[in-house]
Amino acid sequence: MLQPLFVTLKHLVKKPVTVQYPDKKVKPSPRYRGFLVYYVDKCTACLSCERNCPNNCIRIKTRKENKKRIVEEYIYFAGRCMFCGICVEVCPTKPKAIRMTDEYELASDSRTSLVFDLVKVERSKR
Repeated sequence: MLQPLFVTLKHLVKKPVTVQYPDKKVKPSPRYRGFLVYYVDKCTACLSCERNCPNNCIRIKTRKENKKRIVEEYIYFAGRCMFCGICVEVCPTKPKAIRMTDEYELASDSRTSLVFDLVKVERSKR
C-alpha cells in the first residue's frame, strides 16, 4: 500500500525526464537521423540512393552532359521516409553527397508539403 508513495517520493527529487516541448527543445544526439540534406556539387548521379531506398522515397531525374550525368531533380518524399539512413550509407562519394540532419520538426497537414526537390533547396541556399 505504501509502495506507490515511495516510488513517487523517489522520483520527486530526480531530474525530470521530459521537457515542455514547444517552449524547450532537446538537442538530438549526434547519431540522430532526421531530414535529408543534399549536396549537388558532390553527387555523381550514380542513383544508388534511389535504388536502395526501401520505401522508394527518392526519385532522381538526370541528363547527360559531356559524357557525364547531371542531376536535374532530386525529389525526396519525406512523408514516406522511415529515416533508416540506407541512402546515406550506400552513397559512394567521399564526403557523402547526402546526409541526415538533426531536424525533426517535419509535421504537416498535407502530404504535398512533404515532397521536396532537394536540388532546388540546395541551390536556393547559395
